Amino acid sequence: MAIVDTEERYAGAFDTVKCAVCGSDEWTHLVYQGVFCATCNTRCTLREPSGDQGFIAEFDSQYTWSVEEAEPIPETDEYGALASGKWLGSKSRGYDRYWFLAYADHVDGHENEWEPAWDRETVTAEAD
Repeated sequence: MAIVDTEERYAGAFDTVKCAVCGSDEWTHLVYQGVFCATCNTRCTLREPSGDQGFIAEFDSQYTWSVEEAEPIPETDEYGALASGKWLGSKSRGYDRYWFLAYADHVDGHENEWEPAWDRETVTAEAD
């Protein structure tokens, strides 16, 4: 018997969503706790948008572990370290990302150059 009870949930959405912090597509659902990235422990919460087919995913890097590939979401006093995105569609027809933003983008005077993992340029060092 496992120490922590885990469960696979939200298969359709979590087949599409990758972690905004590290880019991993592996998720663990801890019963009564939430869904967390298996690589960096960023928490992801899903909710339904009003009037649209699809879902809104909210990423909280308050729980994120320090890993090499991860770049935590910038934290603000008002919102904390949160970012969210909206995916439109259905499990049978597929999902497309409609928008994505970090809450820090909405705070006056706060310059935010953070991007989700899927939009970051990967720099590979070539051996000389």
